[in-house]
Amino acid sequence: MGQLKYLKTNSTAKVGVGYIRSIVDHHNCIFQEIDTSNDLGIDAIVEIVRDEKPISKFVATQIKSGKSYFNKKKNVCKIPVKNHFNYWTNHPLPVYGIVHIPEFGDAYWIDIKKYLKHNPTATVISFERTLANQINKDTFFTIFVPHVLSEVPEISNDFAKALFQSDKQDEFYLGLYTLYKRFADKDDTWKLFVDYFKNKPIEYIPDFLIYILAHLPWHPDIAYFNGTMTNEAQEYGKSELKKFDKIEILKLLEFIDEENSIARGTIGQSVEAIISIIPNFKNYLKEIIEAADIELKFREFAAVIYAYYLGTESLSVLKTIPESKSWLIPELVKHIEEYEEFNPYA
Repeated sequence: MGQLKYLKTNSTAKVGVGYIRSIVDHHNCIFQEIDTSNDLGIDAIVEIVRDEKPISKFVATQIKSGKSYFNKKKNVCKIPVKNHFNYWTNHPLPVYGIVHIPEFGDAYWIDIKKYLKHNPTATVISFERTLANQINKDTFFTIFVPHVLSEVPEISNDFAKALFQSDKQDEFYLGLYTLYKRFADKDDTWKLFVDYFKNKPIEYIPDFLIYILAHLPWHPDIAYFNGTMTNEAQEYGKSELKKFDKIEILKLLEFIDEENSIARGTIGQSVEAIISIIPNFKNYLKEIIEAADIELKFREFAAVIYAYYLGTESLSVLKTIPESKSWLIPELVKHIEEYEEFNPYA
């Protein structure tokens, strides 16, 4: 007869659950472990408690622990989906996967529902181990809980700036969002944002940064900003944008998509708002419109903004683009000749 064994993996799994329990207990929240006989893909329910008061917010967790759930070479955590897809995606609570790595004595989380929504055919949930998704006693209420509750992370200005300058996408976004929401009253926040736009290749710049920069000149359709920006910080940021020239305008035009162009609620509206406070922007737009070596769509975007600000005075410049090359410009010219103005937001 074979010798009875108690597999080491059983202990490893308990260590992972125990690690998360210790964090939850440390913050006086409630950890309700699911008995293994009733485990259908959820190991524990975490109830969030603030100032000794329950706030009726719960999180379902799938907790994994051990070397088989972490690829050290790639720095990637892994959670098998198996037959849990429907159970997780249809669960009434937020569902978070947590991988505990005994070797490092820490753990990392992923929003399972969000991941599977974007990767519906995934058989394994793979996510990078970063400072943005680390869960320990320090980050539970500063990063993890704010993420679950869609609140602003409670991290320091220095840490947010360090994250913003990270090459890891999740860390960068955490730093960007926190600086925008929590530290918009700081001049160096806007300096970081403007310099990032100027110095980074366009593929590294998210549309969200353009939206943030548009808060400096503002426009009527921008969402209400419930952050911390002061008039003084806003004026400082505007002074940095006013250092832009033709190069930055061309770069801004690249963010406009052809389908939506420049209209209310589009990224194009934010681009137009930023361009509008650049000194001599009308002359820069004129140069772009008339430049045959610049891609046509960018000349058309420039033409829309130019027409918006100059109306009938823009016609001579708009007509430098041959009708045979552009369907948009003739329509723009026709509209201005009839109404003596053009408003993309009307």
